[in-house]
Amino acid sequence: MNRKILYGYQIQDGELTAHPKEAECVQRIFSLYLSGMAQHQIADTLNAEGLPYSAESPAWSRPRVMQTIRNSRYMGEKGYPTLVDDKTFCAAQAMRAKRVRKWGDHPALCLVKKLRCGQCGHSLRRLAQSQWKHTLRFHCDGCGMSVTIPDADLLSEVERQAAEYTPSADAPGYAPSEDSVRLTNAINRGLEKPEHPEEVTALIMQGISARYACFPTQMTATDILRLIREKDYDQAIRYITITADNAVTVTFR
Repeated sequence: MNRKILYGYQIQDGELTAHPKEAECVQRIFSLYLSGMAQHQIADTLNAEGLPYSAESPAWSRPRVMQTIRNSRYMGEKGYPTLVDDKTFCAAQAMRAKRVRKWGDHPALCLVKKLRCGQCGHSLRRLAQSQWKHTLRFHCDGCGMSVTIPDADLLSEVERQAAEYTPSADAPGYAPSEDSVRLTNAINRGLEKPEHPEEVTALIMQGISARYACFPTQMTATDILRLIREKDYDQAIRYITITADNAVTVTFR
């Protein structure tokens, strides 16, 4: 389950403010990353120390650490309070770009774990190759299908579909939480007998915060395309199916 408010922040008195403990954790993530620690190691460290990502989904993971490192809102963009200075953020992006380049002239390798058989849905197993420098070869252990696809074809098709991506109109909308329902009932009771208006006002502000948290977040087409161009495939893609005739279908998050 995704957070409704970006990690490191909270709604307080109707305003977006830094969450003290989470803000400290964000700064630590950047520090650990710049010290050379891998993203999955950072996630393991935070989990071992019992630092929750959210109440509903407390475990940190590599994608969640990656999302934190690449999010420019932590520099104070789009009205968010600054948690990380420009120099630190830019240094982290430079290191991230350097690590991405380790794939060298075979960049499509970082898509391998996302690939599924277009015939049966089974994951595809990459075949060893020597003479196929710029081509990927796979076998499906589920139905026996074989796939051979050039790196450039796979990468360009993923980017093309990202550019044409439109978020689903069937995405879930507002769903009240138990907390928001409780606060709504308390507000209604307070309005019926407004003996302590300051308490009712405080409840209303809490209710606004609780209702805001009930709206699901969904990436836009621009977000997806940016993630693809940054090779941030874990955040952008759920899975990719490929058929025997190299028809590629990308399912985005």
